[in-house]
Amino acid sequence: MKSINNYLLLIIVSLSAQSSMAQDIVIIPNIFVSSRNFEYSVYNGNVRGQISSLGGGVTGIYQRFYIDLAGERNITTDEESIIDSLSNTIEFERTDFAASIGYAVNDSISTFVGYKYGSSTLTELAPSPFAGAKNTLEGKGLFIGAGGGWAVKNWGTFSFSAAYAKMEASYKSFSLGSTKGDADGTSLGIEWKAPITRNIYYDLSLTRHDYYYEDFDQIESDISEQILSLRIGVSFRF
Repeated sequence: MKSINNYLLLIIVSLSAQSSMAQDIVIIPNIFVSSRNFEYSVYNGNVRGQISSLGGGVTGIYQRFYIDLAGERNITTDEESIIDSLSNTIEFERTDFAASIGYAVNDSISTFVGYKYGSSTLTELAPSPFAGAKNTLEGKGLFIGAGGGWAVKNWGTFSFSAAYAKMEASYKSFSLGSTKGDADGTSLGIEWKAPITRNIYYDLSLTRHDYYYEDFDQIESDISEQILSLRIGVSFRF
């Protein structure tokens, strides 16, 4: 679930106030890199580590409405798996995608709804006796949230967001096969965005995701994910 770009509120309000531009559509592509602290907990152990990711997206604005698309995938990992008190090295893959539609209620507050997909794949590495074995956890479903943003003089915009997701879960294990379940979770984020030039912006954000997977049809245990993301990005307003 991507943190909402509340600096868009200022652009939306500015466009709405200018009748000659009220029908214009603004397109804002962006790219970003992030460092994510990840913890994946199961009944008999956990996986934790640092993930470096690369992502991008695009936002379209029309009057007070906007559509946002974003995707992210890890480029490097450094994880350790501790299962049944045994420590192993693993290869970790993480993919995220989110699409949302938002509305600027006023010049400070926006609301949004959307759809998200997240997938984590863990592969055992040598010298583990199960080297090559994979475990995959997926969550997909709807989310809803709100955010606020305020300009700080002419320096930039500080914003925050909060969202809740309700998802379908899928877990595939080399030892258990595939099983379905439910998932829900929250996302909290803060962001600072400031101009580099008239049309180019940079942003720094910190986002915390907490997801809980439960009620699987073939396993009794629950699974949890906690992700803390520090991100830096660049966007361009057309």
